[in-house]
Amino acid sequence: MSHKKKFFTKKTGFILAFLTPGILLFLIIYAYPLINIFVTSFCKWNYKNFTSPEFLGWDHMFDNYIKMFTLDANFRVALINTIKWVALTMLVQIPFTVLVALVLAKKPRGWRFTRNMFIIPNIISTAAIGLIFLNIYNPSRGIVTEICNLIKPGSNVSVLANGTYAFWGVTFAFILFGGSSCLLLLTQIFSIDQGIYEAAKIDGASPWQIDRRIVLPLMRPMIGTVAVMAANYGLLLYNEIALITGGGPDNATFSLSYYIYRTALGSTKLNFARGNTAGVIQFILGIVLVGFINKAFRTNEAD
Repeated sequence: MSHKKKFFTKKTGFILAFLTPGILLFLIIYAYPLINIFVTSFCKWNYKNFTSPEFLGWDHMFDNYIKMFTLDANFRVALINTIKWVALTMLVQIPFTVLVALVLAKKPRGWRFTRNMFIIPNIISTAAIGLIFLNIYNPSRGIVTEICNLIKPGSNVSVLANGTYAFWGVTFAFILFGGSSCLLLLTQIFSIDQGIYEAAKIDGASPWQIDRRIVLPLMRPMIGTVAVMAANYGLLLYNEIALITGGGPDNATFSLSYYIYRTALGSTKLNFARGNTAGVIQFILGIVLVGFINKAFRTNEAD
């Protein structure tokens, strides 16, 4: 009599029945497009003439990558801008959001109202936010132009007409909107055992010392999580650019996402291969970024 455990039991059948639809959806919706992007990045694929992807050959398979980095100024601008926006989310948005969460966690007067106001930009569509800032930067009636004219009459500053100004104009349209991250951080803070606070107070710790030596270390995994979310937003930035600047002036505010759209779909060339090549670069940046943040915040380590 065999004592070997059967693999295909009734329980196993139920598990496979529930997993199969999810696996199939993953393969069709995520895995196949991702593989297709990688494969076609080594091809010549101009859909303007309705041609199929054509492999560049083993000797020239990296030509799309080489040409993008060496000959395509728009790609270099998009790559540099994207790296800057990711860095700004890490250096500005995350510290600002953590600070707001620490203050709100002390429940000062009006903290609920402040929390609700802070979350509002995150529940409004990015399209609406883009249109709001488009009017704020309007050169004829925008509030920024009016303020500049009050400070220096007749200056008529046009944010969207200058590459540097336009970059910061796009940045301010999203950089301080960390309401959803703030809620996650508040949840983490409120989950800390009150006994820890009481013990620290008995030992004579000041509120600042409690925040620095107790609260922040316990918040580390959640800070790492919201850092990944914020950095990912900067990496995939598109809507604000499309609505506020359209990549201008002189393509100075291109991001990788906007570059992919303009290269593959937003121009007469319909260069799918070049767009997919940029998509591969964006994917690799995302993987490196997530790995770096997880390593920096040690999110995979148990406390």
